[in-house]
Amino acid sequence: MKFKEVNDRIIKLALSLFLLNFSQLAMAQVTQDSIPLSLEEAWNRANTYSKEIRLRGFDTEIGKENVIDAKRQRLPHVEVEGSYGQLSNIPIFVDGIRNDAEYIHLEDHTTYNAGVQAYFNIYNGNKTNLQISEAETRQELLTYLEEETASAIHYRVAEAYLDMQRSMEFKQLILQNIERNEKRLDQITKLYENGVVLKSDLLRAKLQLSRQQTNLLEMKNNVELATQSLNILVGFEDEQPIKPVDSIQVNMLKAEQTYRDYVNDALEVSPRSRIAEKQIEMRELQEEELKADKLPRIGLFGDYTYSYPQIQLYPYETAPYLLGIAGIQLTYDLSALYHDKHKEEAAKIAVERQKLEQQNTEDQLRKGVKASYKHLQEDLEKIEIAKMNIDQAQESYRIVNQTYFNQLSLLTDLLEADTQLLQAKFELVNNRISARLHYYQLLKITGEL
Repeated sequence: MKFKEVNDRIIKLALSLFLLNFSQLAMAQVTQDSIPLSLEEAWNRANTYSKEIRLRGFDTEIGKENVIDAKRQRLPHVEVEGSYGQLSNIPIFVDGIRNDAEYIHLEDHTTYNAGVQAYFNIYNGNKTNLQISEAETRQELLTYLEEETASAIHYRVAEAYLDMQRSMEFKQLILQNIERNEKRLDQITKLYENGVVLKSDLLRAKLQLSRQQTNLLEMKNNVELATQSLNILVGFEDEQPIKPVDSIQVNMLKAEQTYRDYVNDALEVSPRSRIAEKQIEMRELQEEELKADKLPRIGLFGDYTYSYPQIQLYPYETAPYLLGIAGIQLTYDLSALYHDKHKEEAAKIAVERQKLEQQNTEDQLRKGVKASYKHLQEDLEKIEIAKMNIDQAQESYRIVNQTYFNQLSLLTDLLEADTQLLQAKFELVNNRISARLHYYQLLKITGEL
């Protein structure tokens, strides 16, 4: 019987060694295939591969072309036209349309003309310049929208990157805890075999180890999910393993920058603030365009036509002729005085509404800066507290571990101390990740990300 037990243990040990070596080889392969990636490199790749940023880039390019098109409206408008046809005999209803007509028979039924028309705008109420300014303002607005989109994508990349780092750190802590639990289970198993502890202690120790193994599986899944999210943002394949090279330490934070500095940056240089300003300019230019419709339009025109036959001036001739006319044209749209009245009122209200929208945007920016700044300060304080909690939890675990194996405390106390130590380490990682995330959120709001 004893021989069979020894044989079973040898088989289990051999199987364990095989699985350990296999997992190490698998981990080595994954590590070998992993791509080292810093957060800065991830941002640079997102600038290239993010579909949202590329879409905004196309919008910006369209805006540039629209500016060029608006400036080209200053050039003369030239049209070329031509036609060819066959004239019918002309019916003359001498006795009324109810009676048969007499026809005038034409000798030549052919008619054709070819001509060119040109118009050069001299003054149209400054509307052309307003349209150019509007196109330039819209192009600047699209540029700021592109910057805002890039900043938002950078923040999402940072979220995925830090989420992946958090899961990896948790995974490493759980692996260390599993190793400690396995050693403790071996010791408790020996004590149980020698009749020193009860079977309930052995079962509790096994249950604790099983829970941590389940937690390990959860962390592995979290790593894969976070990695996939990051890969999509930076243009890698979904299953591409990534090895983050940035530290989760928070010594990179710009502690010298005050809350007021962040607020000033948010209100002066952030894309959202610039967007609000450009939207007001757009509304004001649209209001000016409506006012320009009430002003006269002056321009030079020319019209040269080569036609056949000559039936425009008397006496008529069955011969081709060339007619040219050039001069200055004055146009005034009287209907604009009453047609555009309410349009102007609506445009005026739209300007006031946009100004109020800008104030609301500034309120939200200040609110966002303060929330992120305060949370960042909280995280920095929590990090120091978490470090002290780890020291205390480690000492508590050491004492309880020693007293348990000296039969002076219960296993439940030891397992609780073990859980508290692991939780304290989790909190330190969480606080560090949270501090970095709130810092990047602060940069996003102020337009520096």
